[in-house]
Amino acid sequence: MKKALKIVLSIVISVYLILIVFTTAFLLNRNDYGVSSFAGRYLVLVEDEGIEDYSNNTLLFISKVDNKNIEIGQKAFFYDTYSTDHKIKYAEVVRKEEINEKETTYVLKDNSSVSSEYVLGTKESTSAHHFLGQLLYVLQSKWGFLFLVVFPLFLAFIYEIYAIYKEIKNNKQ
Repeated sequence: MKKALKIVLSIVISVYLILIVFTTAFLLNRNDYGVSSFAGRYLVLVEDEGIEDYSNNTLLFISKVDNKNIEIGQKAFFYDTYSTDHKIKYAEVVRKEEINEKETTYVLKDNSSVSSEYVLGTKESTSAHHFLGQLLYVLQSKWGFLFLVVFPLFLAFIYEIYAIYKEIKNNKQ
């Protein structure tokens, strides 16, 4: 029974540590727009006002797409460089103008234009994960991070100090 308990406890601790590492990496790699980038994919947490087609607290995994793969009528994610609050824009492309091989300008449904260097990806290159988004939303909040990450690690640290003290005390006797 003790062996089974140790195995279950090891699995729980391993999952917890992976979750903490993922959350920390997500938070440390965020740019001004709240987007993290890993291995050619962008991670966007849909927050507050949300993004059309996606509910709040959904984690989006957006794969980068080539300029030639974005067609008129497709919805795409862009960095909104014109806004002061640095948000992600999700809009339909109504026209595209090729500047050169690497550069394209997209005209969006709201008549704004965006350079291809600010494109994250299209709706088709995006996968949405609501549960992971809710979990990440709680973990990145002030109180969630404090009680689910910092406090348990602090308790583990205190326990290790106690275990070392106890070991030293036993060796002296």
